[in-house]
Amino acid sequence: MAIFSVEILDEDTDRVVAAVCSNYRYTSQIENPDFDDDLESGPDNLETIDNPESQAQFANRMTREFLMNHTHSYELKIAKDSAASSVEGPPAITNPDE
Repeated sequence: MAIFSVEILDEDTDRVVAAVCSNYRYTSQIENPDFDDDLESGPDNLETIDNPESQAQFANRMTREFLMNHTHSYELKIAKDSAASSVEGPPAITNPDE
């Protein structure tokens, strides 16, 4: 399997991660999947919890999703263009009363 990599200067890494997290709306707190609406909210039943995904992990995942989505979008466009070019133009249909 090939590896696609980029290098970011150490002093710029925090900036890049912060930008990706901001642009893709990372939150440090997420909804607690185990929260029970029927119980009172408290230390044993929190509505939100700390995000288990770190900002670096999130930025990495968003970068991978960006590459996957753009590749898929590009390939769909190529397939649509190819399919459209193989379709004949509209048929000639005339009004016999004219």
